Amino acid sequence: MYGLLLAMMNPPLESEAAFNAWYDDEHVPNRVGLDGFLSAKRFAAAEPAGPRYLATYELESLDVLAGEPYRNVVAERSARERDMLARIPLIDRRVYEPVLDGEPWTAEPPYVLLVAMTPRVGGEDDFVSWYREEHIRLLLAVRGWRRVRLFRQLEGDGPAFLAVHELESPNVFDEPAYQAAISTPWRGRIRSSVTRYERNLFKLRRSFL
Repeated sequence: MYGLLLAMMNPPLESEAAFNAWYDDEHVPNRVGLDGFLSAKRFAAAEPAGPRYLATYELESLDVLAGEPYRNVVAERSARERDMLARIPLIDRRVYEPVLDGEPWTAEPPYVLLVAMTPRVGGEDDFVSWYREEHIRLLLAVRGWRRVRLFRQLEGDGPAFLAVHELESPNVFDEPAYQAAISTPWRGRIRSSVTRYERNLFKLRRSFL
């Protein structure tokens, strides 16, 4: 089963240029060069609240993260990487398996919206059914809404489920079809019952293929 590795970070403001140079020139290339790492993308926050940077890694299999090549990359970090990681105040690393997945990843999504939620106890099936039977269909009817996929968290401290939305621009939130999609009784029931909720919008910074 393929997987998603996600990392959100807030580098020190005084070291932002050095952080981006390290991430682009060393950190990501050391991973996408390994067997099983299919690609990676880096995003910057498109809104003032929340983490400032996001990296997503497509994995051929979740077993990649337990394999010796990846473990060696982590164990044999350079002095530059060790120093940078020690100075980053926020590092939020999460691993996911797909729950609802359709087409291949969009090659260059201009924006991604991450919406993470933990349903009420016993409400997981209803939550997934809402996405599968209503929510994805309504969102894909919004002009500029490219894709929606739903994941379940396997590692990390985030909410239990993550929806990754690929968007043309933030203008999608002004579309009447979007307002309709978030105004249904089913959506209202789900949203009022979740125990954890996160929402973060990011703009594509760079793709690594």
